[in-house]
Amino acid sequence: MTSSELYGYQLREHQRAILAYQGGLMGVSAVPGSGKTLTLALLAARLIIEGKLGEEGEVLVVTVQNSAVDNISRRIKAILQAQGLPPVGYHVCTLHRLAADILRIRNDIAGVEDAFVIIDDAERDSLMTHAVNTWVAGHVAYWSSFIPDDNRNARTSWQEQTRKIGLAAVKACKHLRLTPEQARIQARKVGITHDIALIGLELYAGYQNYLGTQNALDFDDLIWRAIDALDEDASYTEGLRRRWPFILEDEAQDSSPLQETILRCLAGEDGNWVRMGDPNQSINATFTTADPLFFRRFLADPVVKTCALPESGRSASPIINLANSLVHWVCQQHPEDEIRRIAFEEQDILPTRVGDPQPNPPAEESHVRIITEPFPDLETLANRVVTKAVDYGRRHPGYSQAILCPTNKQGAVVVNEFAKISPKPPFDDLLRSTPQTRHVTGVLEKVLVFLHKPSVSSQAALYETLAKGGYLGEAQAGFRLRAQKTLVASAPPEQVFFPTQAELWYESLPAQARPLPEELPLLARFVELAARWLRAVVLPADQLVLTIAQDLFRAEGDLAITHVLAGRLRSLWQIHPEWRLGEYAAELSQIAQNKRSLAEIAFVDAGYEPRAGRTAVTTMHKAKGLEWDVVYLICVDTLEFPDTSDDVFRSEPYYMQERAPELETSAVLEQLMSATGIQQDVPALVQHSRREQIAERLRLLYVAITRARCDLYISYAGTSGKRPVRLPLALYAIAGGA
Repeated sequence: MTSSELYGYQLREHQRAILAYQGGLMGVSAVPGSGKTLTLALLAARLIIEGKLGEEGEVLVVTVQNSAVDNISRRIKAILQAQGLPPVGYHVCTLHRLAADILRIRNDIAGVEDAFVIIDDAERDSLMTHAVNTWVAGHVAYWSSFIPDDNRNARTSWQEQTRKIGLAAVKACKHLRLTPEQARIQARKVGITHDIALIGLELYAGYQNYLGTQNALDFDDLIWRAIDALDEDASYTEGLRRRWPFILEDEAQDSSPLQETILRCLAGEDGNWVRMGDPNQSINATFTTADPLFFRRFLADPVVKTCALPESGRSASPIINLANSLVHWVCQQHPEDEIRRIAFEEQDILPTRVGDPQPNPPAEESHVRIITEPFPDLETLANRVVTKAVDYGRRHPGYSQAILCPTNKQGAVVVNEFAKISPKPPFDDLLRSTPQTRHVTGVLEKVLVFLHKPSVSSQAALYETLAKGGYLGEAQAGFRLRAQKTLVASAPPEQVFFPTQAELWYESLPAQARPLPEELPLLARFVELAARWLRAVVLPADQLVLTIAQDLFRAEGDLAITHVLAGRLRSLWQIHPEWRLGEYAAELSQIAQNKRSLAEIAFVDAGYEPRAGRTAVTTMHKAKGLEWDVVYLICVDTLEFPDTSDDVFRSEPYYMQERAPELETSAVLEQLMSATGIQQDVPALVQHSRREQIAERLRLLYVAITRARCDLYISYAGTSGKRPVRLPLALYAIAGGA
């Protein structure tokens, strides 16, 4: 392929090399903002258009998040339709959806019941909490013996640490495809005597028992059992290979051993498998079994053709130079050799060339500042950064801004500083969800509250919500909301929504209490909707919510949010079949009040886009995939980004000197299937795990830096809690060029 255009898109040289792909194994390393998603969509469309799939074949595109599924699907569809072709020949899904589809067809050979339930991460955490509470109640004295300072704070923290121990054990054992009983037998066989790791195995057994009683599978189970199905039925696997002769994998840096196994099985020995990702943006290993090692190993395989997408038009050159300097310093000068090897691939982000459709912002208009002197505390730091962001926004209303923090707790301090300012400056609290997510959830919550217990007060509250949101039609100037609420509350629900006579409930009221003519359409629409929903209460909660959403919402983002909420309610119904609408409304209330996240939906899914004149507040992890004109990174200190494995780590409890419960559990149990015998030197294992954490935190810093387009400011406080901290060594080293 030599043309600089494909299907109307101008191609860069490196994109042309990727889009010339004909088959086999290929790995693509793509830097931030390099157009990876577009390239993936173009490749899928080209394979379809050129007839590479056979009569019934499809391109299988596997990605990590639902937001990416929708984004890639829309792009492929648009390309095909622009070429006058129907939008068919491709299947885009998350790995978990792929595994669920495989299991639903052949669950019999995977040892899974027909009507299995899939639980999300929130329900997984809840079940593990139950397992911990049950185990602790039966081992109070032993459990308490781990806390030298047995005060309330230590006990509360140790309870949370115990939950993390259980989750670490689940992750390690399912990564090895070991049931609780198999893990216990193997632990005895290889001689594991580590106290905390053995607690982890007991918690794994309790957690899995809860899953079993509810016929439920978590995400790791899905992939594990799908692999079992593929291993057991060669003809079934061969049929899937014919259906999906080409596999394109997005975000390959976040792959896990199970993910790699299932895709390799589907591709077959001589299959066609393209993996795209950025090893330098792998930031999920702390929460999942993902590890950039697997993608790197794939790229290093001599039978794999390797390509790169090194050009990015996202950021100005000073920001690009800072990100590249971080990578080079870590790879060449970090004080620990192991971190030099595992943290980054030493690849540069390159600015786009002259004439590129996405030119970099002008370097002369870009500012990068690393503030090496600390602010006295977090509150002072947050106040200064918020003040600067508000002032900048007033002077430059055409720019979008973001304040990115390592944790939600720090972000809450920033949000509190915004709340102190009057009048309220334009900002978006994205710590747990987007404003749009909270709005949609709040509307649905009000409907469920009314349907659970219809009353004059709940119907008046629902009317206010729908009228204010514009869901009943456009209100005329001078619309009297208070008077309308009073009117709606003047009769019980049965008279308002199901009158037994032709006369409407308000027609018998005194003339001064009746609605104005221009208000009648809103009241009629309210009665129509609420009556329809009251008739629909026989539906399961998830279907009821979808029914309500179809009546109210039109925007894709609102409907996407509703579908995720419906999935959450469906999972809750399967786990808690005794629940009524009141319990489901309470769950929605937690999300609407920003007390609980909707982790299954990405910001892009929820319709969020950085907007000029507004400042977003969120964490560095949640900022991945987004970009702003101006970015402030705060709390960039050695507690959040440790320099060496001897530093203090936030994840390690202060009251357990020289112990790292979660790391110890993972490090010990990952050896369960070791062919060479286990390593008994737990401190050495923990040191290795700490280095992996340091490497991941450095990649998180890289991701945070590359969210900025024009301006970037990095700062920290001299204390984190009661602990003194300093600027990380990496930033000191590269600050001279900033």
